[in-house]
Amino acid sequence: MKLRKSINLMGSLCLLTVLGGAATLASAAEVKAPAAAATTQTVTLLNGKQVFNLTGYEVQPVPGGGPGKMYVSKQEKRVLLIGEDDIPLVARAASDADFLEGMKTIKDKQKQASPSYTVTSEKMENVKGLEVDHIEATDKMDGKDVLQATLLAAGEKKFTVIQVISGAKDKAGHTAAVNNILGK
Repeated sequence: MKLRKSINLMGSLCLLTVLGGAATLASAAEVKAPAAAATTQTVTLLNGKQVFNLTGYEVQPVPGGGPGKMYVSKQEKRVLLIGEDDIPLVARAASDADFLEGMKTIKDKQKQASPSYTVTSEKMENVKGLEVDHIEATDKMDGKDVLQATLLAAGEKKFTVIQVISGAKDKAGHTAAVNNILGK
């Protein structure tokens, strides 16, 4: 049951962005009025192994009641979906690297949900001793081209799935947002 829940977290995050989430995410980014001053929030995952700051993002509920949290920057026109869950007991005997390898099926799920999803690069990043699988892709959402980064990590008996979704014309901003999460 716990394995199914964890798989649902990964699947829900990727399917949300592809299947109807795009319209909802885009409109959610436009609904809220900008705050007078940019606020900074610290996001702490994996019991402190993965920590980063987000400036100018508002936390909003994930459309459809999906798992995790959605952070929206209206100014940057960027959406971050961040999910964390326990590694299922049945998978805890494997190493974090083995678990990460199994999580790479998220690419296949995204391709099934959106035929325009195309992986452009994939590499392992070392973030302060934490291995993060970094998948960059392009996609179409509501007929618009987007850049999408998926960051997968495991540690402390937990795993995270972070998706950064940006307009295709803002490659520099997209890269900066991903690098901020990776601590670069």
